[in-house]
Amino acid sequence: MEQNILYISKRLQSKGFAALTTVLLAAVLASISLIAIQYGRISLNISYEKQLLDTCSIDVGEGIKNSNDIETICSSNTLNQCAIVLESPEPDFFCEDLGLECNAEDLCKRRFKITSTYDPGRGYVSKENILEVNEEVHDIELIDTAVILLLDFSGSMQGNRINQLKTTARQFVNADYNLNYSVVLYNDNVIIETPIGKGQQHKLNVLSILNTYNAGGGTNFLSPLNSALSKIRNTDYESYYIILISDGSPNEGIDPSRDFVQNNIFSINPDNCRQTTVQNPCITTYTLGVDNANVAALQSVSGNVLNQNSIDYNYIVNTQQVNGAFNAIIEEIMCKIGPVLADYPANIFNGLTLLEENIDYTYNNEEKIFKFYDVAPFYACTEMLSSNAQITLRWGKTKINVR
Repeated sequence: MEQNILYISKRLQSKGFAALTTVLLAAVLASISLIAIQYGRISLNISYEKQLLDTCSIDVGEGIKNSNDIETICSSNTLNQCAIVLESPEPDFFCEDLGLECNAEDLCKRRFKITSTYDPGRGYVSKENILEVNEEVHDIELIDTAVILLLDFSGSMQGNRINQLKTTARQFVNADYNLNYSVVLYNDNVIIETPIGKGQQHKLNVLSILNTYNAGGGTNFLSPLNSALSKIRNTDYESYYIILISDGSPNEGIDPSRDFVQNNIFSINPDNCRQTTVQNPCITTYTLGVDNANVAALQSVSGNVLNQNSIDYNYIVNTQQVNGAFNAIIEEIMCKIGPVLADYPANIFNGLTLLEENIDYTYNNEEKIFKFYDVAPFYACTEMLSSNAQITLRWGKTKINVR
């Protein structure tokens, strides 16, 4: 009997121990499960907040690319609004503009640090992205261009023609554009010329020349073109524009001036006009024919290496239209930027104003040049002529570098 009782007691003790072990094991497993669930939730929270950071970072890049309003888009208020839209009570975002970073080819990106602070379930942490947005800025006050005016003072220009030409040249000089220029008066040969320059003393010198000299003699295109090329070779501007104005035909015939331009302007490396630099400048010739001018002779020296013998750079007008045509050429020269580094298509801004293609500007894909026009309500060309414009180009995809 006692043996049975002892046996039963041992069995009960064994079962109790097993039950206790089971309970303890269950408790441990439950704790492990809770820890796993907690860490799972933390992991999910971290993953979600990382996706949120990436999404809102891209929103910043796209917002800047489409508005150019860095101050508004790169603000905690705008970023936190992104979190609200995505139904997240957190994180607390912060955006820092790190400025421009340019490579050896002057291709620039504006960099931003986007920081996200949030609590995934184990205390607050911070994560950050480095955002890169393509940017190319053209400060119109820093135009590094030289214009060389070749003015026909031959005998056929006497009377109303020379008066119109002088008036046009005076108006250009008195406009005080932020532009370096030279004036060359010619007939059978170069009569007088000024160096390339700008400023009050240069202006007074040019006005004095215009007031002093009168029309007379024959017409020779080769001499003033040779003078222009000599100035180009002895100065260091990023690009050059020659404007040749005449009412006649070269006494030496078409061939000499045509061959000269072909050998010295149209024969330069095409890359000079795709990416013009001080070391390798682009040279472009505009021609303005008045009344009975020899159109074939003028057109044969019009254009540049990318667009030779071109009607795009040749104007034919009567005496009364000289001023308007000349001003149109100046606008063509000054109301444009390029060659640009940006890939096309690109968003074009004047300050924060987004300009519209084929209304405010056009793009020349071969020369990579944007030309701007005076169209309401933005009048981009007037803004550029008065040096009140800052043209910014933005293009391509926003890039995120994860830290």
